[in-house]
Amino acid sequence: MKALRALLNKYSPADAIASGKALLAHSAHQDILATIKASLLIFDDYLLNTSNGEYRNLVSNEEQSRVEVIAAMARQLLPNFASNDGVLLLLPPADFVSTRYQLALNGEGLLRSALQLQAHALIPAYEEQLSLALNAKYNEGVAFWYPTRQASELFIALQSQGLFLAALMPRTWALTTDAQREQDLLLIDEDSKYQTQLEFRQGAARSHWMISQRDLQQPVFAEQWQHDTNKVAPALRIHSQGWEGWCALRQIVTPLPDYCFFPQGAELFGRKLWQDKQKHVAKWAAGVALALLFLPFLSNWLQLTYLNYRVAALRNESAVARQSQAAVYAMDDEWGVIASYPKQNVGQLLLMLNQHINNSLSTFALDKGVVDLTGYAEDPALLVEQLAEREEFFNVTQSRSSAGSEDNERGVRFGIRFNVSGVDFAGYEKQYPPVEQ
Repeated sequence: MKALRALLNKYSPADAIASGKALLAHSAHQDILATIKASLLIFDDYLLNTSNGEYRNLVSNEEQSRVEVIAAMARQLLPNFASNDGVLLLLPPADFVSTRYQLALNGEGLLRSALQLQAHALIPAYEEQLSLALNAKYNEGVAFWYPTRQASELFIALQSQGLFLAALMPRTWALTTDAQREQDLLLIDEDSKYQTQLEFRQGAARSHWMISQRDLQQPVFAEQWQHDTNKVAPALRIHSQGWEGWCALRQIVTPLPDYCFFPQGAELFGRKLWQDKQKHVAKWAAGVALALLFLPFLSNWLQLTYLNYRVAALRNESAVARQSQAAVYAMDDEWGVIASYPKQNVGQLLLMLNQHINNSLSTFALDKGVVDLTGYAEDPALLVEQLAEREEFFNVTQSRSSAGSEDNERGVRFGIRFNVSGVDFAGYEKQYPPVEQ
């Protein structure tokens, strides 16, 4: 919270608005420069297509202004060019005004505001509105100015020919390659009217000198020119090779965004491109948010679909086993009544009873695990206790009263009832209920 409060105190609302405008302009400029598919260069009275070396003579007449002539010749040099493809127009350095600045300010918004406020003092000869181009990474260097109205006239003239003027830039930067722009350079641009020296260090213009060829013919001015231009520190020197050198360029010149001038029509087009891009991004963001919202439901549906697929696959794999299981169940239903009938092992049971009754058993009845005995024994009560002690029997009771016998030698007559262990007719009848016929 403290860090956020400190950030808000450091930047005023005006600074925040300015930063937002600068960011919007930077994004729009990047979109504009991305449309550039050709570069045209003016040298003396010629317009040159730098990609193929073809050129046209810019001869003005009473019917057409110079701007209209430039537009007409541009259409001849780019006969099949689409209306949405950008054109970079490289103008002679004499068409621009340069001023040196050194301000204790940082940030593009502050530097631009300070220089534009001082424009009429820095360039008193110009009363009309001027556009500004500079590298705002440094608080000192050279700023370039170009009339805003003239940039709009060029844009409208090319637009009437079905061409899109994306940006204007001083011709001097066309002397460099992309790799060379990372070095310290001294660029000398010379035509029939002017000679220009531009000091370019760390991506920014540091000094800019210009003199007319007529003044160079005078020894005093020539000596002063040599004295001033030799003040700069040594750097890689690149000198233009005149008309032949420009014709041999044979490439589309890569623009320097910091030193490009954008006509108002191009600015509007760039903002529209930026807005369309933002709308496209917003649609994608909304789609992603919607997908994230429904992702749990989609995950559950996919998981359910996969599980249903696995169930179907396992059912197919277990079809044979289920058929065998069904056959087993059918056999159990058919033969289970007999196979599961409780075993009572009558023979073994009689042998165990014979051990206690001493061959004096008269009757023996077995019904569903319940045994009824009658016979003779010297002590029927003792016999009941002996039978109750065996694990094979339970619920051993005397079923009738002992009574005297006609044959005293055989003992006392008894009647005993008990259940055979391990014989569960109740469970059997529950599993296989009796069927009435």
